[in-house]
Amino acid sequence: MNERTGLVLHAFLGKCSSEQRDALLRFLPENERSFLSTLSPVTGGESEPLVDQVHWSWFLPTLKTFSEREQGLFLSSLQPSAASSLAQALGLTHKAEPLTSVAKTYFRTQLLNSLVGSHEELLPPQYLPSSPLNGLLSLTKKQLTQLIDRLALYDVAAEFKHIVDTKLIKQISGCLTSFERERLKTLKEFHPLPRLGLEHWDGSEETFRSLLHKRGLQRLGIALSGQDADLVWALCHRLDIGRGNALFKFCDKEPVAKASEMIQRELEELLR
Repeated sequence: MNERTGLVLHAFLGKCSSEQRDALLRFLPENERSFLSTLSPVTGGESEPLVDQVHWSWFLPTLKTFSEREQGLFLSSLQPSAASSLAQALGLTHKAEPLTSVAKTYFRTQLLNSLVGSHEELLPPQYLPSSPLNGLLSLTKKQLTQLIDRLALYDVAAEFKHIVDTKLIKQISGCLTSFERERLKTLKEFHPLPRLGLEHWDGSEETFRSLLHKRGLQRLGIALSGQDADLVWALCHRLDIGRGNALFKFCDKEPVAKASEMIQRELEELLR
């Protein structure tokens, strides 16, 4: 029994009565019963369906392969906010059509399968292996992008230690929010990454925010390296397709020596 199977079975058994659970456990070998006993109880209730946790932009490439009529049916199966954004991106005048539960399930399943494959299954957030980063899944897209920017402040703090030009420091500070400026004053211990090179920055706020966001994505990717693949998938797909693909590229299958653990602590601090 692999870990994924064990987690799902453990969650199912947790919903059974003690008599049913004991009866079912008798069919398992001793080593598998022992493994199940080491797993923590599943906490929290049912979360919203995975297809509703995915940012709408991930569905655009798939929807563009269908006719306008078919696109309208797909949109009618989604949450109104996602359907509205997709309709605008596709240039459709959309009015939700009533769908049977079978049709709605079919269209939603097709969209999710276009991202994960028809033979792949993802663990719902409440079934994921324990990790200090699971809490990131409780954030909205807006909160997550804000966290990414704040994560990059560690690099701005490191940059300030190398910049002697007070005019440049004042210029950088002018691109930060009042919260970010106050936050910088509190940062002491952090894992250094290669310098941002702000001495070569063109001075525009747009360039600065873009540079900051990319560095925040890189830090988040390092923190997620070595984490459960389903957690990484869920977080990347909570972001829009551009940011999500960028984050995927920064995530490795194995933790980055010293860096992953330290940036995880930075994230935990930010989440508090």
